[in-house]
Amino acid sequence: MTNYLDFRARRFVLVATIVALSGMAAKVANATAAIQRVFINEIVKPMDDKDYMNFVRRKAKCNVCHQGKGGHSNNPYGAALATLIDHEEDEKDKEKVLAAIKQANEMPFGESGETFGERIAAGKLPGGDDLEELQKEVEPEPIVLFDGETLEGWVGATDSYEVRDGAIVCPAGKGGNLFTKDEYADFEFSFEFLLTPGANNGIGIRAPLEGDAAYSGFEIQVLDNTADKYANLQPYQYHGSVYGIAPAKRGFLKPVGEWNTEVIRVKGRQITVTLNGEVITDVDLDEVAPEGKTKDGHNHPGLTREKGHIGFCGHGDEVHYRNLKVVPLVEHGDDDEDEEEDDDQ
Repeated sequence: MTNYLDFRARRFVLVATIVALSGMAAKVANATAAIQRVFINEIVKPMDDKDYMNFVRRKAKCNVCHQGKGGHSNNPYGAALATLIDHEEDEKDKEKVLAAIKQANEMPFGESGETFGERIAAGKLPGGDDLEELQKEVEPEPIVLFDGETLEGWVGATDSYEVRDGAIVCPAGKGGNLFTKDEYADFEFSFEFLLTPGANNGIGIRAPLEGDAAYSGFEIQVLDNTADKYANLQPYQYHGSVYGIAPAKRGFLKPVGEWNTEVIRVKGRQITVTLNGEVITDVDLDEVAPEGKTKDGHNHPGLTREKGHIGFCGHGDEVHYRNLKVVPLVEHGDDDEDEEEDDDQ
């Protein structure tokens, strides 16, 4: 018996855990937020069991059962499961896995008097109380991209942008791409922006320095949705959309002339845009553009890019940006390729 569950079985174990807990569905649905904060470094609203299963399958991976450097050691919950299942023999035996999870959830956790199932229902990681430590581990300090006074650290169309009252401004009649000097792969980019009437701009992500960021990388649309001239745009052209690829929900921009807050989170193939506290875009690129087929019908070579620059795509309209910060997102011990290599050793 290996000393930790095979990475291929973990996803099924995680999903099956939620199914096995369906008898305490209400408690689990209300308890998921604490565990989700650990998994994806943000507070997520409680969700029903089906949505949570999809969430776990996509993002949670190994942390329920594993801990330590590389995530290759069982925590107490993983150890309990390992006594009940053999990943080589049992990973495809759904009934046996579900029975083992049910049995493990009834087992006591140390001397606390709690069972593993009770810990999960209380919003705790079943194998330990190290929520704060895990949170620290996945929350690096944000990198300040703009000093409020100069364009130091920015490249590209620096002559077409200016600094005004602590903000980077794309003036009317000018434009072009202004990019960070550094490249980023997985990250969370937060900023404030102010639109003028009819303004059109964009946030280039994972973009190269040359070419149209909307196609050579990705562009998150920045737009005054209320302008009459934009009344007949395609859904994937409005504010917060992954331009040409995925539409955003509308109705969450503040009135023109007021500052908005936005967070763009890019993690693997997942792009999430949160505008003024509301998630308006949350898409898996492989699902919305299967085999590179996009909603606009154009070629998007940037779909395959895994890293690039972050920046502003000016189109001749005045837009202001300030409080620009990026947090690189780094995996801690749940990289499948590393685990597969270790499994073969």
